[in-house]
Amino acid sequence: MPRPPPFDAVVFDLDGTLVATDRFWVDAARVGARRAFEELGLERPMPSAEQWMGMVGLPLALGFARVFPELEAGQRARVMALCIEEEERALRAGQAVLLPGAREMLDELRERGLRLGIASNCGRGYLDSMLHDLGLARWIEEARCLDSPGVRNKAGMVRDLLATFGTRSAVMVGDRTGDRDAAWENGLPHVHYARGFAAADELVEAEARLEDLGTLPALLDRRLERIEALLAGLGMLAADGPRTLAITGHSGSGKTLFARDAARLCAAHGREAAVVAFDAFVPEARPELDLARTAFVTREHVHQHVRAAFDVEALRTQVLQPHARGEALDFARGAVRIEVPARAVLIVEGLFLADPALRPHFARLVQLEVEDNVALRRIAGRDAWEGGPDCVLAVKKHFLPAQRAFDQRYPPAEVADARFDTTNLLGA
Repeated sequence: MPRPPPFDAVVFDLDGTLVATDRFWVDAARVGARRAFEELGLERPMPSAEQWMGMVGLPLALGFARVFPELEAGQRARVMALCIEEEERALRAGQAVLLPGAREMLDELRERGLRLGIASNCGRGYLDSMLHDLGLARWIEEARCLDSPGVRNKAGMVRDLLATFGTRSAVMVGDRTGDRDAAWENGLPHVHYARGFAAADELVEAEARLEDLGTLPALLDRRLERIEALLAGLGMLAADGPRTLAITGHSGSGKTLFARDAARLCAAHGREAAVVAFDAFVPEARPELDLARTAFVTREHVHQHVRAAFDVEALRTQVLQPHARGEALDFARGAVRIEVPARAVLIVEGLFLADPALRPHFARLVQLEVEDNVALRRIAGRDAWEGGPDCVLAVKKHFLPAQRAFDQRYPPAEVADARFDTTNLLGA
Protein backbone atom coordinates (compact mmCIF):
# COMPACT_ATOMS: atom_id res chain seq x y z
CA MET A 1 0.00 0.00 0.00
CA PRO A 2 1.44 3.45 -0.91
CA ARG A 3 2.17 6.01 1.79
CA PRO A 4 -0.92 8.07 2.63
CA PRO A 5 -1.01 11.80 1.76
CA PRO A 6 0.52 14.04 4.45
CA PHE A 7 -2.69 16.07 4.81
CA ASP A 8 -6.18 15.71 3.39
CA ALA A 9 -6.35 19.15 1.81
CA VAL A 10 -4.44 22.30 0.89
CA VAL A 11 -6.13 25.71 0.66
CA PHE A 12 -4.34 28.25 -1.52
CA ASP A 13 -4.50 31.99 -1.76
CA LEU A 14 -4.76 33.03 -5.41
CA ASP A 15 -2.90 36.22 -6.35
CA GLY A 16 0.80 36.08 -5.56
CA THR A 17 0.54 32.42 -4.56
CA LEU A 18 -0.69 30.69 -7.72
CA VAL A 19 -1.14 33.56 -10.18
CA ALA A 20 1.48 36.06 -11.37
CA THR A 21 -0.82 39.04 -10.87
CA ASP A 22 1.99 41.51 -11.48
CA ARG A 23 1.97 40.48 -15.16
CA PHE A 24 -1.32 42.28 -15.81
CA TRP A 25 -2.65 44.20 -12.79
CA VAL A 26 -0.35 47.24 -12.64
CA ASP A 27 -0.63 48.09 -16.35
CA ALA A 28 -4.38 47.47 -16.40
CA ALA A 29 -4.94 49.51 -13.24
CA ARG A 30 -2.96 52.44 -14.61
CA VAL A 31 -5.05 52.50 -17.78
CA GLY A 32 -8.28 52.30 -15.78
CA ALA A 33 -7.17 54.98 -13.32
CA ARG A 34 -6.12 57.29 -16.14
CA ARG A 35 -9.55 56.94 -17.71
CA ALA A 36 -11.24 57.60 -14.36
CA PHE A 37 -9.10 60.67 -13.58
CA GLU A 38 -10.02 62.18 -16.93
CA GLU A 39 -13.72 61.36 -16.56
CA LEU A 40 -13.90 62.76 -13.01
CA GLY A 41 -11.70 65.75 -13.70
CA LEU A 42 -9.13 64.65 -11.11
CA GLU A 43 -5.56 65.78 -11.05
CA ARG A 44 -3.41 63.63 -8.79
CA PRO A 45 -0.25 61.57 -9.18
CA MET A 46 -0.60 58.05 -10.51
CA PRO A 47 0.03 55.47 -7.75
CA SER A 48 3.36 53.70 -7.93
CA ALA A 49 3.71 50.07 -8.96
CA GLU A 50 4.35 49.24 -5.31
CA GLN A 51 1.08 50.88 -4.30
CA TRP A 52 -0.89 49.02 -6.95
CA MET A 53 0.68 45.70 -5.95
CA GLY A 54 0.05 46.48 -2.29
CA MET A 55 -3.66 46.04 -3.04
CA VAL A 56 -3.15 42.44 -4.16
CA GLY A 57 -4.37 39.99 -1.57
CA LEU A 58 -6.59 42.54 0.20
CA PRO A 59 -10.32 43.02 -0.35
CA LEU A 60 -10.12 45.35 -3.35
CA ALA A 61 -12.30 48.07 -1.80
CA LEU A 62 -9.93 48.19 1.17
CA GLY A 63 -6.93 48.42 -1.12
CA PHE A 64 -8.44 51.36 -3.03
CA ALA A 65 -9.38 53.09 0.24
CA ARG A 66 -5.74 52.92 1.32
CA VAL A 67 -4.33 54.20 -1.97
CA PHE A 68 -7.01 56.86 -2.64
CA PRO A 69 -7.98 58.09 0.86
CA GLU A 70 -8.64 61.65 -0.36
CA LEU A 71 -11.34 60.67 -2.86
CA GLU A 72 -15.03 60.68 -2.10
CA ALA A 73 -16.62 57.23 -1.91
CA GLY A 74 -18.35 57.63 -5.28
CA GLN A 75 -15.15 58.79 -6.98
CA ARG A 76 -13.17 55.94 -5.49
CA ALA A 77 -15.80 53.43 -6.60
CA ARG A 78 -15.59 54.76 -10.17
CA VAL A 79 -11.80 54.50 -10.24
CA MET A 80 -12.02 50.93 -8.97
CA ALA A 81 -14.72 50.01 -11.51
CA LEU A 82 -12.64 51.22 -14.46
CA CYS A 83 -9.51 49.50 -13.13
CA ILE A 84 -11.48 46.24 -12.88
CA GLU A 85 -12.82 46.79 -16.38
CA GLU A 86 -9.29 47.10 -17.75
CA GLU A 87 -8.16 44.10 -15.73
CA GLU A 88 -10.94 41.99 -17.23
CA ARG A 89 -9.86 43.17 -20.69
CA ALA A 90 -6.31 42.02 -19.94
CA LEU A 91 -7.54 38.64 -18.71
CA ARG A 92 -9.61 38.11 -21.86
CA ALA A 93 -6.45 38.86 -23.83
CA GLY A 94 -4.73 35.97 -22.07
CA GLN A 95 -2.26 37.97 -20.00
CA ALA A 96 -2.78 35.92 -16.81
CA VAL A 97 -0.23 33.18 -16.14
CA LEU A 98 0.53 30.81 -13.30
CA LEU A 99 3.59 31.40 -11.16
CA PRO A 100 6.66 29.26 -11.95
CA GLY A 101 6.35 25.76 -10.56
CA ALA A 102 2.62 26.05 -9.80
CA ARG A 103 1.47 23.68 -12.53
CA GLU A 104 3.87 20.88 -11.58
CA MET A 105 3.17 21.33 -7.86
CA LEU A 106 -0.60 21.15 -8.37
CA ASP A 107 -0.20 18.06 -10.56
CA GLU A 108 1.76 16.27 -7.86
CA LEU A 109 -0.61 17.15 -5.03
CA ARG A 110 -3.65 16.01 -6.99
CA GLU A 111 -1.94 12.77 -8.05
CA ARG A 112 -1.26 12.03 -4.39
CA GLY A 113 -4.91 12.42 -3.48
CA LEU A 114 -4.97 15.80 -1.73
CA ARG A 115 -8.08 17.92 -2.15
CA LEU A 116 -7.24 21.44 -3.30
CA GLY A 117 -9.15 24.66 -2.65
CA ILE A 118 -8.79 28.40 -3.16
CA ALA A 119 -9.71 31.21 -0.74
CA SER A 120 -9.29 34.64 -2.32
CA ASN A 121 -10.35 38.21 -1.52
CA CYS A 122 -11.54 38.69 -5.10
CA GLY A 123 -14.93 38.84 -6.79
CA ARG A 124 -16.80 36.03 -8.51
CA GLY A 125 -16.00 37.22 -12.05
CA TYR A 126 -12.26 37.31 -11.41
CA LEU A 127 -12.33 33.92 -9.65
CA ASP A 128 -14.26 32.33 -12.52
CA SER A 129 -11.73 33.72 -14.99
CA MET A 130 -8.85 32.19 -13.03
CA LEU A 131 -10.62 28.84 -12.72
CA HIS A 132 -11.85 28.47 -16.28
CA ASP A 133 -9.90 30.81 -18.56
CA LEU A 134 -6.55 30.26 -16.86
CA GLY A 135 -7.43 26.62 -16.24
CA LEU A 136 -7.08 26.27 -12.46
CA ALA A 137 -10.31 24.24 -12.39
CA ARG A 138 -8.21 21.34 -13.65
CA TRP A 139 -6.78 21.01 -10.14
CA ILE A 140 -8.99 23.07 -7.81
CA GLU A 141 -12.00 21.19 -6.46
CA GLU A 142 -13.59 24.08 -4.52
CA ALA A 143 -13.00 27.85 -4.51
CA ARG A 144 -14.37 30.68 -2.40
CA CYS A 145 -14.27 34.47 -2.77
CA LEU A 146 -15.89 37.52 -1.19
CA ASP A 147 -18.99 36.92 -3.34
CA SER A 148 -19.43 33.35 -2.11
CA PRO A 149 -22.65 32.79 -0.11
CA GLY A 150 -22.30 32.82 3.66
CA VAL A 151 -18.74 34.16 3.90
CA ARG A 152 -17.58 37.60 4.98
CA ASN A 153 -13.80 37.24 4.99
CA LYS A 154 -11.00 34.85 4.12
CA ALA A 155 -11.20 33.01 7.45
CA GLY A 156 -14.83 32.27 6.66
CA MET A 157 -13.85 30.99 3.21
CA VAL A 158 -11.34 28.60 4.75
CA ARG A 159 -13.87 27.43 7.31
CA ASP A 160 -16.41 26.74 4.56
CA LEU A 161 -13.83 24.82 2.51
CA LEU A 162 -12.94 22.65 5.52
CA ALA A 163 -16.63 21.88 6.05
CA THR A 164 -17.07 21.05 2.36
CA PHE A 165 -14.00 18.80 2.35
CA GLY A 166 -15.09 17.23 5.64
CA THR A 167 -11.68 17.47 7.27
CA ARG A 168 -9.45 19.52 9.54
CA SER A 169 -6.31 17.87 8.18
CA ALA A 170 -5.34 20.82 6.02
CA VAL A 171 -2.74 23.53 5.39
CA MET A 172 -3.15 27.11 4.13
CA VAL A 173 -0.63 28.46 1.61
CA GLY A 174 -0.44 32.21 0.97
CA ASP A 175 1.76 35.26 0.72
CA ARG A 176 0.12 37.95 2.87
CA THR A 177 -0.63 38.48 6.57
CA GLY A 178 -4.33 37.96 5.83
CA ASP A 179 -3.58 34.42 4.67
CA ARG A 180 -1.78 33.69 7.93
CA ASP A 181 -4.73 35.10 9.87
CA ALA A 182 -7.20 32.97 7.91
CA ALA A 183 -5.14 29.85 8.59
CA TRP A 184 -4.62 30.49 12.29
CA GLU A 185 -8.23 31.52 12.91
CA ASN A 186 -9.14 28.05 11.68
CA GLY A 187 -6.43 26.33 13.71
CA LEU A 188 -4.43 25.37 10.60
CA PRO A 189 -0.70 25.67 9.91
CA HIS A 190 0.28 28.36 7.42
CA VAL A 191 2.90 28.09 4.69
CA HIS A 192 4.19 31.52 3.62
CA TYR A 193 5.14 31.87 -0.03
CA ALA A 194 8.03 34.27 0.38
CA ARG A 195 8.21 35.30 -3.30
CA GLY A 196 4.64 36.57 -3.36
CA PHE A 197 3.35 40.12 -3.00
CA ALA A 198 3.76 40.85 0.70
CA ALA A 199 5.06 44.36 1.32
CA ALA A 200 8.74 44.73 2.20
CA ASP A 201 7.87 45.64 5.80
CA GLU A 202 5.12 42.99 6.13
CA LEU A 203 6.21 40.33 8.59
CA VAL A 204 4.22 37.16 7.90
CA GLU A 205 4.53 34.55 10.65
CA ALA A 206 4.17 30.97 9.50
CA GLU A 207 4.96 27.37 10.32
CA ALA A 208 7.07 27.19 7.16
CA ARG A 209 8.40 29.45 4.40
CA LEU A 210 8.45 28.55 0.74
CA GLU A 211 10.79 30.06 -1.86
CA ASP A 212 9.90 27.63 -4.65
CA LEU A 213 6.37 26.32 -5.21
CA GLY A 214 7.81 23.08 -6.51
CA THR A 215 9.10 22.22 -3.05
CA LEU A 216 5.68 22.35 -1.38
CA PRO A 217 4.95 18.58 -1.65
CA ALA A 218 8.26 17.73 0.04
CA LEU A 219 7.61 20.33 2.74
CA LEU A 220 4.18 18.85 3.51
CA ASP A 221 5.75 15.38 3.70
CA ARG A 222 7.85 16.37 6.72
CA ARG A 223 5.05 15.73 9.19
CA LEU A 224 4.28 12.22 7.95
CA GLU A 225 7.98 11.39 7.71
CA ARG A 226 8.45 12.39 11.36
CA ILE A 227 5.49 10.24 12.46
CA GLU A 228 6.74 7.30 10.39
CA ALA A 229 10.23 7.57 11.91
CA LEU A 230 8.72 7.64 15.40
CA LEU A 231 6.59 4.56 14.76
CA ALA A 232 9.53 2.71 13.26
CA GLY A 233 11.64 3.53 16.31
CA LEU A 234 8.93 2.08 18.55
CA GLY A 235 8.73 -1.10 16.49
CA MET A 236 5.13 -0.42 15.47
CA LEU A 237 5.76 -0.90 11.74
CA ALA A 238 7.36 -4.34 12.04
CA ALA A 239 5.16 -7.33 11.18
CA ASP A 240 5.68 -8.79 14.66
CA GLY A 241 5.70 -5.42 16.44
CA PRO A 242 3.63 -4.32 19.46
CA ARG A 243 -0.15 -4.59 19.11
CA THR A 244 -1.19 -1.65 21.30
CA LEU A 245 -0.28 2.02 21.10
CA ALA A 246 -1.52 4.97 23.17
CA ILE A 247 -1.44 8.52 21.82
CA THR A 248 -1.91 11.02 24.62
CA GLY A 249 -1.23 14.69 25.32
CA HIS A 250 -2.94 17.92 26.28
CA SER A 251 -6.01 19.38 24.61
CA GLY A 252 -5.09 20.80 21.22
CA SER A 253 -1.99 18.67 20.77
CA GLY A 254 -3.40 16.93 17.68
CA LYS A 255 -4.09 13.47 19.10
CA THR A 256 -6.99 12.58 16.81
CA LEU A 257 -5.25 13.27 13.50
CA PHE A 258 -1.95 11.86 14.76
CA ALA A 259 -3.64 8.58 15.70
CA ARG A 260 -5.50 8.43 12.40
CA ASP A 261 -2.31 8.95 10.41
CA ALA A 262 -0.40 6.48 12.59
CA ALA A 263 -3.03 3.88 11.69
CA ARG A 264 -2.69 4.74 7.99
CA LEU A 265 1.08 4.37 8.18
CA CYS A 266 0.77 1.00 9.92
CA ALA A 267 -1.54 -0.11 7.11
CA ALA A 268 0.94 1.15 4.50
CA HIS A 269 3.51 -1.15 6.11
CA GLY A 270 1.17 -4.13 6.02
CA ARG A 271 -0.23 -3.92 9.56
CA GLU A 272 -3.97 -3.43 9.91
CA ALA A 273 -4.73 -0.85 12.60
CA ALA A 274 -7.84 0.61 14.23
CA VAL A 275 -8.26 3.75 16.34
CA VAL A 276 -10.40 4.05 19.46
CA ALA A 277 -10.97 7.47 21.05
CA PHE A 278 -11.04 7.71 24.85
CA ASP A 279 -13.64 10.47 24.34
CA ALA A 280 -16.10 7.70 23.46
CA PHE A 281 -15.91 6.67 27.12
CA VAL A 282 -17.17 9.87 28.69
CA PRO A 283 -19.72 8.71 31.32
CA GLU A 284 -23.32 9.79 31.37
CA ALA A 285 -23.92 13.00 33.29
CA ARG A 286 -23.73 12.54 37.03
CA PRO A 287 -23.12 14.91 39.98
CA GLU A 288 -19.46 13.99 40.46
CA LEU A 289 -18.75 15.06 36.88
CA ASP A 290 -18.51 18.59 38.27
CA LEU A 291 -15.11 17.52 39.60
CA ALA A 292 -13.91 17.27 35.99
CA ARG A 293 -14.59 20.98 35.61
CA THR A 294 -12.79 22.06 38.77
CA ALA A 295 -10.30 24.80 38.00
CA PHE A 296 -7.75 23.69 40.61
CA VAL A 297 -6.80 20.03 40.58
CA THR A 298 -3.98 18.91 42.83
CA ARG A 299 -1.62 16.03 42.15
CA GLU A 300 -3.40 14.07 44.86
CA HIS A 301 -6.81 14.48 43.24
CA VAL A 302 -5.99 13.72 39.61
CA HIS A 303 -7.39 10.17 39.93
CA GLN A 304 -10.80 11.49 40.97
CA HIS A 305 -10.66 14.00 38.14
CA VAL A 306 -9.85 11.35 35.50
CA ARG A 307 -12.57 9.01 36.71
CA ALA A 308 -15.12 11.80 36.84
CA ALA A 309 -14.30 12.75 33.27
CA PHE A 310 -13.92 9.25 31.75
CA ASP A 311 -15.15 5.71 32.31
CA VAL A 312 -11.71 4.20 32.77
CA GLU A 313 -13.04 0.79 33.74
CA ALA A 314 -15.18 0.52 30.61
CA LEU A 315 -12.17 1.20 28.38
CA ARG A 316 -10.21 -1.47 30.24
CA THR A 317 -12.86 -4.17 30.28
CA GLN A 318 -14.60 -3.50 26.96
CA VAL A 319 -11.58 -2.72 24.77
CA LEU A 320 -8.12 -3.28 26.20
CA GLN A 321 -8.61 -6.65 27.88
CA PRO A 322 -10.64 -8.29 25.07
CA HIS A 323 -8.12 -7.07 22.48
CA ALA A 324 -5.28 -8.54 24.55
CA ARG A 325 -7.14 -11.89 24.47
CA GLY A 326 -7.25 -11.75 20.68
CA GLU A 327 -10.96 -10.96 20.42
CA ALA A 328 -12.50 -8.83 17.71
CA LEU A 329 -14.43 -5.78 18.94
CA ASP A 330 -17.66 -4.54 17.42
CA PHE A 331 -20.06 -2.61 19.67
CA ALA A 332 -21.62 0.82 20.14
CA ARG A 333 -20.81 3.42 22.77
CA GLY A 334 -23.67 5.84 22.35
CA ALA A 335 -23.35 7.24 18.83
CA VAL A 336 -19.81 5.89 18.40
CA ARG A 337 -19.11 2.50 16.84
CA ILE A 338 -16.08 0.65 18.23
CA GLU A 339 -14.67 -1.76 15.64
CA VAL A 340 -11.26 -3.42 16.06
CA PRO A 341 -10.41 -6.60 14.12
CA ALA A 342 -8.83 -9.33 16.22
CA ARG A 343 -5.38 -9.09 14.60
CA ALA A 344 -5.31 -5.32 14.23
CA VAL A 345 -2.98 -2.95 15.99
CA LEU A 346 -5.10 -1.10 18.55
CA ILE A 347 -4.38 2.63 18.74
CA VAL A 348 -6.12 4.50 21.57
CA GLU A 349 -6.02 8.29 21.58
CA GLY A 350 -7.07 10.65 24.34
CA LEU A 351 -6.24 12.46 27.52
CA PHE A 352 -4.80 10.80 30.65
CA LEU A 353 -3.81 7.49 29.04
CA ALA A 354 -0.76 7.31 31.32
CA ASP A 355 -3.15 6.65 34.23
CA PRO A 356 -1.84 3.60 36.13
CA ALA A 357 -5.09 1.74 35.52
CA LEU A 358 -4.49 2.03 31.76
CA ARG A 359 -0.76 2.35 31.16
CA PRO A 360 0.10 -1.37 31.65
CA HIS A 361 -2.28 -2.27 28.81
CA PHE A 362 -0.30 -0.27 26.24
CA ALA A 363 2.87 -1.75 24.79
CA ARG A 364 3.86 1.74 23.67
CA LEU A 365 2.75 5.22 24.77
CA VAL A 366 3.49 8.44 22.89
CA GLN A 367 3.08 11.83 24.57
CA LEU A 368 2.29 14.67 22.18
CA GLU A 369 3.59 18.03 23.38
CA VAL A 370 2.51 21.48 22.24
CA GLU A 371 2.98 25.05 23.43
CA ASP A 372 -0.13 26.31 25.23
CA ASN A 373 -0.63 29.33 22.97
CA VAL A 374 -0.62 27.12 19.87
CA ALA A 375 -2.95 24.58 21.49
CA LEU A 376 -5.45 27.31 22.41
CA ARG A 377 -5.29 28.73 18.90
CA ARG A 378 -6.08 25.32 17.44
CA ILE A 379 -8.92 24.79 19.90
CA ALA A 380 -10.35 28.19 19.01
CA GLY A 381 -10.17 27.35 15.31
CA ARG A 382 -11.71 23.93 15.85
CA ASP A 383 -14.48 24.82 18.29
CA ALA A 384 -15.10 28.56 18.56
CA TRP A 385 -17.18 28.81 15.38
CA GLU A 386 -19.85 26.72 17.07
CA GLY A 387 -19.13 27.01 20.77
CA GLY A 388 -18.04 30.64 20.89
CA PRO A 389 -15.17 31.94 23.05
CA ASP A 390 -16.44 30.04 26.09
CA CYS A 391 -14.97 26.77 24.79
CA VAL A 392 -11.45 28.25 24.78
CA LEU A 393 -11.96 29.81 28.21
CA ALA A 394 -13.11 26.46 29.59
CA VAL A 395 -9.98 24.73 28.32
CA LYS A 396 -7.74 27.48 29.66
CA LYS A 397 -9.47 27.74 33.04
CA HIS A 398 -10.43 24.14 33.77
CA PHE A 399 -8.90 21.51 31.56
CA LEU A 400 -5.29 22.58 30.99
CA PRO A 401 -4.65 23.04 34.74
CA ALA A 402 -5.94 19.51 35.37
CA GLN A 403 -3.75 18.15 32.59
CA ARG A 404 -0.69 19.88 34.02
CA ALA A 405 -1.48 18.43 37.46
CA PHE A 406 -1.70 14.97 35.88
CA ASP A 407 1.72 15.47 34.24
CA GLN A 408 3.20 16.42 37.61
CA ARG A 409 1.86 13.20 39.10
CA TYR A 410 2.93 11.09 36.12
CA PRO A 411 5.79 12.92 34.34
CA PRO A 412 5.78 12.19 30.59
CA ALA A 413 9.56 11.76 30.64
CA GLU A 414 9.08 8.79 32.96
CA VAL A 415 5.91 7.12 31.68
CA ALA A 416 6.05 7.67 27.91
CA ASP A 417 8.09 5.61 25.46
CA ALA A 418 8.43 8.67 23.23
CA ARG A 419 7.55 12.35 23.23
CA PHE A 420 6.61 14.12 20.02
CA ASP A 421 6.45 17.90 19.61
CA THR A 422 3.40 18.96 17.59
CA THR A 423 3.78 22.72 18.07
CA ASN A 424 4.80 23.03 14.42
CA LEU A 425 2.98 20.38 12.40
CA LEU A 426 5.26 21.04 9.43
CA GLY A 427 8.36 20.35 11.45
CA ALA A 428 10.05 23.43 10.02
